Amino acid sequence: MQYKIGFPYVGDRFGGSNMSSLIMATALRDRGHDVTVFTHGPGRAHDEAAARGLKTELLPALSDIGGYERPDRARPEQLAAFPHCWRSIKRHGLDIIHTNDMTMLRTWALPSLASGSKLIAHWRTSSKASASIAGSLLPAKKIISVSGYSKAILPGWLQKKTTVEFNALETFWSAEQRAQAKKAVRERLNLPADAALVGVFGNLTRRKRAHVLADILHALPEPVAGRPVYGLACGGPVEPLDTEFDLKRQAYGLMDRLIAPGFVRPVYEWMAACDVILAPAEREPLARNILEAMALGVPVVASTDGGLVEVLRDGENGFLLAPRETDRWIEIVRRLLNDVVLAERIALAGQRTAETLSVANHARRIEDIYRAAIS
Repeated sequence: MQYKIGFPYVGDRFGGSNMSSLIMATALRDRGHDVTVFTHGPGRAHDEAAARGLKTELLPALSDIGGYERPDRARPEQLAAFPHCWRSIKRHGLDIIHTNDMTMLRTWALPSLASGSKLIAHWRTSSKASASIAGSLLPAKKIISVSGYSKAILPGWLQKKTTVEFNALETFWSAEQRAQAKKAVRERLNLPADAALVGVFGNLTRRKRAHVLADILHALPEPVAGRPVYGLACGGPVEPLDTEFDLKRQAYGLMDRLIAPGFVRPVYEWMAACDVILAPAEREPLARNILEAMALGVPVVASTDGGLVEVLRDGENGFLLAPRETDRWIEIVRRLLNDVVLAERIALAGQRTAETLSVANHARRIEDIYRAAIS
């Protein structure tokens, strides 16, 4: 059975969770469903959806305040958007509204209830459900959590209608493709051809703790295994900022060795160019960047404070470390750069794990959830 599905987004806010959602929307479109992406105002969410060939509709922006400057809480403009959302649901005859963040959940819960469209809420956060969120989740037919870690944050009565589905992955690279990416990115950055590159990917916000990369570079002797070592922090500044990142970068004299190019595209090329990718975040629901790195064949080191403990097996397909044990992060990165055999073994095992999270498998499971919700 084919469904008419609406995926709403805030136009000017975008991150890994949004990309996961668009990948899912694309897969459902490719399986014959009628998918429409709604964006409140222009921005990257609209541009990414259009680049994927998804049908898009631009709705009025929720506010004149920039996306990352608006507090992520209940706001009057979310209720004020009701007429636009309701009319869009009716115009497209939507069977399902699939929200992917708390702002869109608050905005579309009432219109979906009033129109009779089934609400599916993707739970991609490590924040506790406020009163407004719990109330918005009440009419949801199903809740999809990206990890057991994230599901456990929900009240027990909401967990009863929650299922766990890890994010889907669509890009898997060969050793030859990685070699080409390593060469291309080093040339772009004017780095030595044999430079070792340690990366972090994601918004430079306090919870993501990108400053740990500065600590690691400062502590590592140069060269490691005969190679100069550089850091790569790809992502934009988002409040609350990781102020330690720039402070340590300057204090350690790493302005040339720790490169911060902002958002990069194509991101997979930049990721594949790295020798190791880190995610030292706290309260991380799942960390899409780590799953993507595994699919590309890059060894990963991730925090134990989050959902990745449900995917990674320490020392087998990646490494799991307490986020604030900086000495251990330094030690493991040094080991991976020194021991090519270890790095290749970890990367290969990680890629095998990532293959189980393919888009095709994910889309079929989401279809089953839709079917149960509508029946």
